[in-house]
Amino acid sequence: MDPGLQQFLHRQNFHITLPRMQSLKQEYSKPGTPLQYGKCATKPVPDQGSICLFLEGQPPYNGRWRPAKMREQEPTQTDRVYLRGLPKNIEAEQVILGSAILEPEETLPILLEKLRPEHFYRRAHRVVFRVIRELFERGEPADIVAVANRLEEKEEMEKAGGRIYLNELLDRVTTTASLDYYTEIVRKKATLRALIEAGGRVAELGYDETNDTDKVLDKAESIIFDISSHNGAGTSYYLLNQFLYEHIDALEELHRDPDRHTITGLSTGFSKLDEMTSGLQRSDLIVLAGRPGTGKTSLALTLARNVAIREKAAVGIFSLEMAKEQLLERLLCGEAKVSLHRLRGGYVPAAKWRNLATAASKFQNATIIVDGTPGLSILEIRAKARRMAAQHGLDMLIVDYLQLIEGAIRSDMREQEIAHITRSLKKLARELNIPLIAVSQLNRAVEQRESKYPRLADLRESGAIEQDADVVAFIYRADYYEQPKDVSAEKGDRATSDTEIIIAKQRNGPLGKFTLSFHKAYASFYEHAWESKPSQEEGPPF
Repeated sequence: MDPGLQQFLHRQNFHITLPRMQSLKQEYSKPGTPLQYGKCATKPVPDQGSICLFLEGQPPYNGRWRPAKMREQEPTQTDRVYLRGLPKNIEAEQVILGSAILEPEETLPILLEKLRPEHFYRRAHRVVFRVIRELFERGEPADIVAVANRLEEKEEMEKAGGRIYLNELLDRVTTTASLDYYTEIVRKKATLRALIEAGGRVAELGYDETNDTDKVLDKAESIIFDISSHNGAGTSYYLLNQFLYEHIDALEELHRDPDRHTITGLSTGFSKLDEMTSGLQRSDLIVLAGRPGTGKTSLALTLARNVAIREKAAVGIFSLEMAKEQLLERLLCGEAKVSLHRLRGGYVPAAKWRNLATAASKFQNATIIVDGTPGLSILEIRAKARRMAAQHGLDMLIVDYLQLIEGAIRSDMREQEIAHITRSLKKLARELNIPLIAVSQLNRAVEQRESKYPRLADLRESGAIEQDADVVAFIYRADYYEQPKDVSAEKGDRATSDTEIIIAKQRNGPLGKFTLSFHKAYASFYEHAWESKPSQEEGPPF
């Protein structure tokens, strides 16, 4: 049996189902000798023109090759795939290792950046490369003598193929000029093997009919996306000393240059917010919360607009309460400073149409992906976000709003569902390595007390929101609570409104607050440096 296939089957406990398995079961099962006919491997038998099965069961069938009488039926595509063995290029691996041992100073800085032991197909090659990397990181020579000595010390010489094989690796090298080419070959083969391995895991999920279909689809997409994002690049965990000094160097660079901008994430377009957060950071779950009508969606869309246009970043938006056309209108009005009410009413002055045309050209060159599907589940959001990332290179994601998302688990307690949703969103932010802004409602308790300032305990339906979020920002408008309790009066109908943005939680930064100007006519937030002065031609904003 092919050693790669054997290793693959051992890791995955993969079930290969061949066309005539039922008849084989009857043929080889004997009373008292039960046969685990679902677990098998295959190999060709050229002289017989048939296929054999490696059957795992009780003696005398355990570990025995048995002919599968399949001459009258062609092998399936699955059979053909596994009979070929796993993708590999042993010669390319040998050239890489030989080059690394022959000229370590020149080759290892390149190889260690692109390859890991897991990229090598043959176990002996993984062992040798691991030792070479260890020696190089310790600042010791990585030549043939040092590598052999270290293998002996670790009692891994036999695993590496022995001293004779180490010398054979050197004989494979004719020139190191094509090392990049061979490295790319090995990486591609490793990626293909990872895909095959992922296929086995997905097949196992599919064969288990007790699994929920939506969860299986989500898991399958996650498995494939992980390969795509890492390109088969080995392990997902690291020793601290593997990236310690590289990160310290970056921090020192920030410290040495006092004129350097301290924004390390995505700039929000708001100087105070950037100052407090150093920009929106990758893998952070940022919860933006407030009472209905305080401008949560408007602030989220303002952030999306600023990031997409000014930072040239790709932004994804899931809105569970607005259609894509409504999102577009709000984005246009905010950028053009045109009344949303007038735009929808069809009486925008000619001068303002020029503003709209200018704003439209900006969005034409920006990357904003919108999805206005109502009633999305968290599984659907994760699946769509992965596709957005794969197609457009997603840099930021907005979900509006959290309490409208359907949970993957059905529970009588909505609090448990929200907890699962927030954990899933945090996982998605880390998986895509982007800041994820989740808009959230505050509960009514804030309106029942004398002080209307929001607290973390006011987050609606779940304390898990507070727990899972890296940043929690509240929107507080004093005029929202000053309005008369008249059902005919809409809260906060002023043309502009001073709005406090309260950073109530920040895992890696300070807490505090700052003020923005909310222009309800434009459904947008601005810093106080910009004053709204509607032209006489336009008239009142409402």
